[in-house]
Amino acid sequence: MKRRDEQGQMTVLIIGFMAIIVLMVVVVTDISKVFLVRRDLDATADGAVLAAANGLRAIYAQPAADGNAELDPDEARRLTAEYLDQVAASNRFDGLDWSADVSGTTVTVRLTSSVDLPFEPPGWQGSADIAAEAAAIVPIR
Repeated sequence: MKRRDEQGQMTVLIIGFMAIIVLMVVVVTDISKVFLVRRDLDATADGAVLAAANGLRAIYAQPAADGNAELDPDEARRLTAEYLDQVAASNRFDGLDWSADVSGTTVTVRLTSSVDLPFEPPGWQGSADIAAEAAAIVPIR
């Protein structure tokens, strides 16, 4: 019985494992970047909605049935824009878009941005779109 020459099979196995490890590093790095930027976007949305809610001038002459004030949507947008300028959000996030809406006594701020991924394997998208939303209720004090 003759033995086949098995030389070189270990090289193929090592190359295969290295390709899998490199792919895992790429995926973990890209996901980590998106996670960190999303966390920062969430914190910025929280800060913006708190700035808008704390700075709003409630109209006490027309309180809502639940004891909360009716909010001024234009003032909410102005305060949100002021906060985002103050923290230089447009410099920290690529393609930052935002909206501030008022519904009754609730202020809602929504931020959207895109993240350029560190690695772009062939066939993969080079960026990811992320969004964060925060809401606050302004009670009468």
